[in-house]
Amino acid sequence: MLQSMHGQHTTHAMHPVHTPRKHIVPTHLNLPDQVLTLWSFSLTARQLLLLLVGGSIGGTIWQHLAMLGHYAIPGGILRFLLSLPPFLMALFIAWYRYAGRYIEVWCVVLVRYRLRPKRYLWRSIRNYEQHLFPLVTGEDDRDLEERASQHTRNTLIGVEAR
Repeated sequence: MLQSMHGQHTTHAMHPVHTPRKHIVPTHLNLPDQVLTLWSFSLTARQLLLLLVGGSIGGTIWQHLAMLGHYAIPGGILRFLLSLPPFLMALFIAWYRYAGRYIEVWCVVLVRYRLRPKRYLWRSIRNYEQHLFPLVTGEDDRDLEERASQHTRNTLIGVEAR
């Protein structure tokens, strides 16, 4: 059975050609989901939340400083300048990254570092072996007490000899 394709005869039509399936490998798995997109500007949930918090704190300060608005231009400028820093701080926290981490992650790292002890005291387990003897099974209690007291005497003698 011959078929003609564009004026040519082929015998390949009898055997179906198996082409491998093509799969799209997702490459954006480590990227956060975009919650709000306006044209080419998009925000993640984290960024949107930080901007909302910063804007609400700035708006609250703006409302509480309403008495400064009565002093015309200088009062309005002062009111604006005092309510702007919370929003700018939230803007900075939302977008700034250092070494691939956001500022709040660095704050957690700093707090964990500050809470850890800076000096460690090494104590040999040999000084506390008498506490481990009850864990050994199959021995008599009197034997354990005798071994523990003997070990303590040997340790004290070894300390005095040095």
